[in-house]
Amino acid sequence: MNRPVHAIARLAAVLIPALGLAGLWAQSDNTYRQGTAWEVPIQGYDPRDFLRGHYVEFTYDWPLESGTESGLAFLCLSGDAPRLDRAVPVATEADLASCAHPAKADPDHIYGISSLERGRLYLDQNRAAALDLQLRDRDQRGIVTIRQRDNGSFTPIAIRFRPLTPEERAERDAPDQRPFTPPAIMTAP
Repeated sequence: MNRPVHAIARLAAVLIPALGLAGLWAQSDNTYRQGTAWEVPIQGYDPRDFLRGHYVEFTYDWPLESGTESGLAFLCLSGDAPRLDRAVPVATEADLASCAHPAKADPDHIYGISSLERGRLYLDQNRAAALDLQLRDRDQRGIVTIRQRDNGSFTPIAIRFRPLTPEERAERDAPDQRPFTPPAIMTAP
């Protein structure tokens, strides 16, 4: 009589933690898949850094109005998802209440308050080698797909490339029109 009770207890000791882990995985997967997918252009790629794993690091090239300074903390995204038409900087989190698709910098992110400016995406070893070549091709434009949630958090989930448009090529190849400012010369007192 004791033998079946012990067998059931052992089976329960194995199944209960396994079911708990499966439940946590399902909840995490569900959270990952929630939200709106947006395609955001990127620039300033940093190919895989072997000291930090197989990550590609990049700078978001949000479709902002010209003259918008860096230091973005809140953005209101708009467009017909996944096509992102505009990202409008918002001054405070309270102002995001009227935004249908808010994006907030996450102070707990690896980049902290700069998480709206910089991002990184983990790649498996097979994809990393192919992507390394694409990142070095100046005739392509990187596009990162992010999943943006209602609470303003977002996660990069994929990366792809497309050829540069004629306008993007002209902008890339145009000479720098900024006036040259010589560095300040410091003299000893």
